[in-house]
This record gives sequence, C-alpha cells and structure tokens, in this order.
Amino acid sequence: MNFSQKLLLLASSVALTSGVAQAQNNTIFFEFESSTVANYRQGPTGTAFEGATFGMNVRDGNFFYTFPCDFPFFTFIGGTCAPGTTGWVSRGIENDPLLRGLGPYFTVADIAPAVLLAPFNPAGVRLVAAPPSLLPRPLIGFEDRSLSAFFDLTTNFIRQYTISGYNFGREYAAGERARFDGEVVPGTYRYNFPSIRNTSTLTAPPVVLEVNQFPMLDGYRKVNNQPQGLRFTNVTYDDGFAVLDPFALNTLRWEGNTSNFIAPGIDVAYLSIKRLTDPSDPLSDPDLGAVPLFPSFSGAFEARVLLPSALEKSFILPPNFVLPGETGVIDLEFVIFRPTSSLIFETSTRRFRMPVKVTDPFDGFIVAALPPGATTAQKAASFDYDSDGISNFDEWVFRSDPAKSNSIPISPSVSIKPTTIPGGPSTGLFSVQNTLDTASQGAMEYKVPKITNPVPKLRYAIEYSADMVTWTTITAGNPDWTLVETRTEIKVTASGVNPKTGGFFRTKVQTVN
Repeated sequence: MNFSQKLLLLASSVALTSGVAQAQNNTIFFEFESSTVANYRQGPTGTAFEGATFGMNVRDGNFFYTFPCDFPFFTFIGGTCAPGTTGWVSRGIENDPLLRGLGPYFTVADIAPAVLLAPFNPAGVRLVAAPPSLLPRPLIGFEDRSLSAFFDLTTNFIRQYTISGYNFGREYAAGERARFDGEVVPGTYRYNFPSIRNTSTLTAPPVVLEVNQFPMLDGYRKVNNQPQGLRFTNVTYDDGFAVLDPFALNTLRWEGNTSNFIAPGIDVAYLSIKRLTDPSDPLSDPDLGAVPLFPSFSGAFEARVLLPSALEKSFILPPNFVLPGETGVIDLEFVIFRPTSSLIFETSTRRFRMPVKVTDPFDGFIVAALPPGATTAQKAASFDYDSDGISNFDEWVFRSDPAKSNSIPISPSVSIKPTTIPGGPSTGLFSVQNTLDTASQGAMEYKVPKITNPVPKLRYAIEYSADMVTWTTITAGNPDWTLVETRTEIKVTASGVNPKTGGFFRTKVQTVN
C-alpha cells in the first residue's frame, strides 16, 4: 500500500466513524458545514421575520493559489506571481466562493485533491435523516461546486486533480417564520454523499456525514404567553424609527442573548448602523453596498464593531457618531460556531435590526455652537446671540452659525436676502426672500433645503408676492407652480411659461406642536 492509499483509507475511516478529522496540508483538506441565517426587524408594533436560509456546504480538497495571481490567459511572469500561471481550472469558476469568479489561470501554491467524496454527482447527495420536523425527506436538489484543476502547466507532466464540493440552500421568505421554525429544528442531520471509491451510487455505499444543529436565538415573541427571543429595550419611536440624539451618549440595550443560546468565547457579536435603501422608509432594506453610517472610519462596506462578548447586552454610541438628520438601521449580528467534530460544524448567523433616525435637535445644536459659558437665556430660541438680526432658532433652521455675526442663512440654489418678518423670531418664523428675474420667462425654480428629523418638528411653506405686500402661499394644485416637498427639501417650479412679470419668494418655517 502506497502513501496516497493510506491517506485515502484514513480519511474514509474517520469520516464514517466520527465525522472527519481536520487536515490541511499538501495532501488532504476536508470541511463540512451546516448553517442557518435569519433576519429579524423590530419596530413600534413588534418584531418581524424578514427571511432566512437553511444550508449545507461540503468541500473535499482545496485549491490554493498565490494572491492576487489569477489571469485570463497563460503567462510566464516574475515577482510575486513567479513562475507564472501553473494551474488551470475548468469548472466551478463562476459560482464557487473559493475562486470568486477569478481565473481560469492561477499561480498555484498547492492542490489538495478529493480523497473521500466523488465530484460532479449532485444527484448522489441527499439529506436522509433529521429530527422530527416539517422538513421533507429525502431532501434533494444539491448544487455541484466541484472543480477540475490541471497542474503544473509549466512541466511536461500535467496532472488532473478533482476537488469535490456540494452546496444546498433552502430559502424562507419574509412572513414565513412558521415554516422556518417548523422545518429547521435542533438535532442531528444525516447526509449521504457519493463515494470517490465508486462513482456509481447503486453499487458503492454512500459516505455518511452527520452534523448537529443547535438551538438558536430568534426574534422576540410570546409562546404560550411567555416572552422569548431577543429585543431592544429602552426605545422611543417616532414615525417608525427609534430615536437617537447625535449630541448625547446613546446607550443601546437589548435582552434575550442568554447562555442557553450563546457560547461565550466562541460565538461573536457585531454591531453597526447600516444605511437604508430608502432613508424615509423604516421598512426599506439595508443598503449593503454602501459604507455603513457607523462605523465609517475605514470606508469598508462591511465595517462593524466587534463586541467584547456575545453575551453583551448594551453598547454606548458616542456623541457625533453620525451626522444629525441621518436615518439607518441598527444591525446586531450574532455569529455562532458549534463543532460536531474537528471538521464538521454549524456556523449560523442571526441579525436583529431596528430602524433608527438621528435627530437634529435645536437644543443640541445651540449648545454645540455657542461657547461653553453661554447662559440659559443666551441659548434660548428667541435670543440673537451674535446680534446679526437673526435669532438662534432661525440660524438653526437655515444652517448659519449663531455665534458668528458674519454667518447668515443662504440658499444653495439662488441668491438670497434674509429678512425677519413681524413676529418671526418669537415664534420660530423666518423668511428667506428672493427676487424673481423680471426678464425671465422660463420655468423658474426655487428650492430650500430642509432639516431632516428636526426637534421640534417644523412645517415649511413657500410664498410668492408681486409687491412684497400681498403674499400667497404656493400649495399643491396651484396652476402657476408645481410644489414638491421631500424629507430633505421643498421646491417650487413654474408651470410652463410663468405669466408673472416679476416678484418675490419667501420661505416660512414654523414649529409644529
């Protein structure tokens, strides 16, 4: 018996008796993984199930190449990629996470061929036994992720290597929590795989592998009137968003991640605040392709904070962690690692999300803008700290500096002349007036940026006057103007050729009780 035969028998024996023993060297690599991923989102009315997957992935053998030495063609090259492209992969390039769509030529560092599972035979893979549940058995439909590689291309003796890989994923849509809970239950799951000793599954006994699925955290709910699952606590909601103050310490708290579901020192937890695909909609999806709102230091798409322990139940967000007015979704992510044996394990993920909006409070703005010695009276909304004729409140609304007299509100789209109208400063009412070009007969447009998530809430209006005596509020349905208001701006646009021969705009902002 030669050395390679001994290795083959060793791998087969270990796999059939106690899973597989981990080995990663120049000869053997084997890994078998079961996983579940589930997402939950908490809102004012409860916790919603946003979908899940139940999957399996197995790899017998591996393909190691020098990074980043992948090429679309055969080449001799020096430096890091010397001696050039020594390997060619014929299958599995597009959908295999090992190669991530690279190649097909590589500078090969090592190849560990399959020694236990036959490649390219997904029909021979199936789940044959599992704990009592609604999961159908036998479960079939596994995806082939096997590879065929050739090495060494620079010699006269090129050998073909096969790497066996199979994958399975079962999807659960939002709202299918009962199906997910009914099908994926804790216990032992047994899979059959085709043996490399004989590719005919009719004559050769299958390779049998078992993996344990452990109890997992889920989203908060009541079962038999008893609360269970994880939820965020100490939450104040507004318009479907949990409220955070950018000028204060915000302590996020949650409960439910107990030692019944968490293995301290093994399992890990991460926290981040992701952007929303629609910033105005608390139910919109997280924007996974954008840099998170927090942490955003590195600019990485998947940046997140590693918590000290998966048993942590709070996290303090520092002041100025996100710009005022932003909206996003807190993503508290638990990654669970539970081994069945040295190379058979469960890696599962639970994400608990909660939409949040970072307010833009007047009180925080004025404290941050004025010197530390400013008195309570000087911080009042009606007070004009820099004596420029514009109150502290109006400087907040129109984004000028209340501590600098040479800082006055401006519009990004037009030249403006700020004017305080009667009764304005005392009620939080301010006018930004702009003269219409009397020679213009085009589709004039006037727009003003709005504070997003202001505290107190504000109501914006645009008025038009031909003589600065009689003012008309432009509303929806006005035949001369089109009014568009979003969470970030209010805008009026002349409808066709404006019949007016000139005039003035002004923007009024009032607090909403």
